[in-house]
Amino acid sequence: MSAPDAAGALAALLRPGRHGALDAEPVRIAVLARDVVQVSARRGRLDDLAAGLRAGLGLVLPAPGRVAYAAGTAALWLQPNAWMLCAPSAGEGNLARAAKTAAGDAGSVVDQTHGRTVFALAGARARDVLARICRLDLHPRVFAPAQVAATRLADMPCLIHQLDALPSYELVVFSTYAVHFAGALTHAAEGVGYEIA
Repeated sequence: MSAPDAAGALAALLRPGRHGALDAEPVRIAVLARDVVQVSARRGRLDDLAAGLRAGLGLVLPAPGRVAYAAGTAALWLQPNAWMLCAPSAGEGNLARAAKTAAGDAGSVVDQTHGRTVFALAGARARDVLARICRLDLHPRVFAPAQVAATRLADMPCLIHQLDALPSYELVVFSTYAVHFAGALTHAAEGVGYEIA
């Protein structure tokens, strides 16, 4: 599917308004305009990368399964020695350039903005919706705000980032799966009702 066709299909799936069940407070679903950059430490340079990102972006790289925040940017642990930086869109390539400047030669920086789509899911029943398409235990005692997990949602690779206790989530998927993912997410939300702004 070409990019314009995919954008049209995604817009058709995410029509503004209230959908599904109407008898309770709906969850909210949206596609977010986010810059997404992957940063990886070069061999033996983790401490240098951490120092550069702390000095240049104010980010303290988080431990496994955790998220750190600074000046509107979230650093999501991705795998050993690798993190995904997500921030509200601020101009083509700006986050990648800032990350590369901060990382210097201690890390590899890859702009994933066009290769990833970030969905927002929020509301009192958001955890119930995710439970229908996710095998992770999302109970608040196990998965809480400022945590992240790489897993499969509706059989697609996804990075789940919990923002708060409401709960609110950001779900990062490959852009090639965005249409299929939107279909799975809205289908899972039909029983509780969902709203597209």
